Parts: sequence; structure tokens; C-alpha cells
Amino acid sequence: MLTLRPALPAEAAYLTDLESRVMRDHAQALWGRFSPAPHPSAFDLANTRIVELAGARAGLLTVEVAPDHLRLRKLYLEPQFQGHGHGRHLLAIVQAEAAGRGLPLRLSVLRPNQRALAFYLREGLSIAEQTDERIFLSHIPPEYRADTVL
Repeated sequence: MLTLRPALPAEAAYLTDLESRVMRDHAQALWGRFSPAPHPSAFDLANTRIVELAGARAGLLTVEVAPDHLRLRKLYLEPQFQGHGHGRHLLAIVQAEAAGRGLPLRLSVLRPNQRALAFYLREGLSIAEQTDERIFLSHIPPEYRADTVL
């Protein structure tokens, strides 16, 4: 069973390590190098939740609330947990959070991360903007009101 819980300060090194393992290849393909966070405490613990499966750490989810949208910053799963529907489940949770607030969901993927792009498009997100480095996607729930303020 998949569960979410707040990330703890003692887990900062795990979060940094997971980010390195899942993002290194994409960053190197784009920039020719990978520059991890300078130290584990640089990770955004306040907005990060640990994904657990059967009591074991399986990934992380970082979501930020802005006045006019919800931003999915990170959805990282350990490689052995990818491709089993867990990402879809986590995205549905975040989409429900956005819809519950009446806000659009926004995120970006690095251009080389075509697997993530295909996933988000398959799950109903739309491309909103593109740069040389990133593809920005969004999902606007039917409940969205442009005048919503938190």
C-alpha cells in the first residue's frame, strides 16, 4: 500500500541521493554535467513528502502552493518502483489537491526526460510552454476560478 508522510530532516541525505540517481542522466544529457544540491539541507523539506510502499521508502513528492496554482516540483520514485502505476497514483493525489483548491496544476520536465513527458501527457496534462531546457505542462481542473486567492 502506498502512503505519504512528511519528510524528516534526518532524511535529507536520502532525498539528495534519490534525486541524483533519478535525474543525473537527464541533466548530463542536457547540460553535460550534473550538479547536485550543495548539501542535503538545501532540499525543500517543508513541501516534501516521503512515498512509502509496504513501510519502505519508495520515493518523494514535492508540491508547492502558489496563489494561482499548485506546482509539482518533484515526483521521484526509486527505479524498482517505476512502471507499476505508483507515479499515476501520486499524480492523481496531487491533481486532487489542486482540484480541491480550485487551482491548476503546473510542472516542468527537462527536455531529455521523454519518459516523464510521455507519462504526463498520457495522464491528461497539456504542454503550456517550451524552452530549450524544459517543457512546462499544466492541468486545469473544471473547478478552476481565475480569481481564486489563498
